[in-house]
Amino acid sequence: MAQVSDVKIDFSVDNDAVIPLIERLQGSLSKLDKHVANLVSTRIEELHQANDLIFHITDFHKSDMHIQVFSYPTESFLHMVQAVFSKNYEALLPQSLSPPEIE
Repeated sequence: MAQVSDVKIDFSVDNDAVIPLIERLQGSLSKLDKHVANLVSTRIEELHQANDLIFHITDFHKSDMHIQVFSYPTESFLHMVQAVFSKNYEALLPQSLSPPEIE
């Protein structure tokens, strides 16, 4: 009868690409007009509901039984953050409320 020894897996998460961005966004939100802050909050909630805020890439190293998860902001989240940092608040409006584009 073969005996299986305990298998241990080391697991770590790398949020280096996400945490500084979120911290900077939080700092910006505290300085915004209440209406704009609510608009940003609504947009973040919409992205969250659509599962379009952060994506993860998993890397498994069989040799040392290590799983590492890397977290990155999605393109939609980056566009929203860029709109906040550049004070382009119109870009945060839903498409149906956005001003018409000039051709």
